[in-house]
Amino acid sequence: MSSPSRLDYYREGIFSFDPVLTDLDARWRKIEAFGEYAQVLVLAVPPLEEVGPPGVAAEFARIANDEMAELVQRFPDRFGGFAAALPLSDVDLALRELDRALTQLGAVGAQLYTNVLGVALDDARFEPLFSRLEADLRPQGGAAGRAVWLHPTRSAAWADYPAERRSDYGLWWSLGWPYETAAALARLVYSGHMERHPRQLVIAHHGGGMVPHFSARLAMGPGYRQVKDTLPRPPLDYFRRFYVDTALFGAPHAVRCVLEFFGPRHVLFGTDMPLGPSNSVEATIADIDSAGLSREDMAAVYSGNAVRLLGLLAG
Repeated sequence: MSSPSRLDYYREGIFSFDPVLTDLDARWRKIEAFGEYAQVLVLAVPPLEEVGPPGVAAEFARIANDEMAELVQRFPDRFGGFAAALPLSDVDLALRELDRALTQLGAVGAQLYTNVLGVALDDARFEPLFSRLEADLRPQGGAAGRAVWLHPTRSAAWADYPAERRSDYGLWWSLGWPYETAAALARLVYSGHMERHPRQLVIAHHGGGMVPHFSARLAMGPGYRQVKDTLPRPPLDYFRRFYVDTALFGAPHAVRCVLEFFGPRHVLFGTDMPLGPSNSVEATIADIDSAGLSREDMAAVYSGNAVRLLGLLAG
């Protein structure tokens, strides 16, 4: 569970960060300049399993999913869908809430974090969750199941060096979260998960973390040597099956790298708003517009991929 100091960090440093997080009128004012801009709702940090024991996490997940579903129903022009929150510390409770969210509330997928209280996602205990999401096809059918929204989690308790007790200078966030994302994706690839689950739809936050920038290292070295006789395809073939968003906070060079590695049909417009910089939407639009994409590829990134993958209604 989260320590009181970490919960204070979320409460003081995140939840009061921007009024658009909780004030709908403030959010409408913020996004009205972007025309037909609709968002997919995803619960913010911290992971619910870090807030309390499984029963508490399950109750919080139920409340969150009910409220997100209500917002989607009330404001369909602004909220195209939501990803279910789950109490991941208890897989049975998580499966129960996932089934309710998918069948009764209309969730477009579920949010999983890059580790669950320090346990890697390729641990066998999470297999039923991944299988359930893979098996639940989108409304219009197709090759991919419901989306796994992959969000990083890590805290200052994860020290940068063995000789230290805590991470300093916020490196647990600025560098730790991109590493967490890349490590989780790599474990899903090297463990054979993506080979066993050919229809698994994973959308990784923040451009897939370090994956596109260090793809050459992921294709060789000890990881490759460990799995080259067990995986029927090269590792990068599996990495390129992932989908990612563009929430990189105004870094055009990074967005170009993401687009080049994953391809425009695997990149979805995302900004991290309201948890990124105050200009995150404008900065992300500028990044994509400067990437030199064709009109068709740009339309796919801005909306087409989300419509196709998540079963959303085209605007």
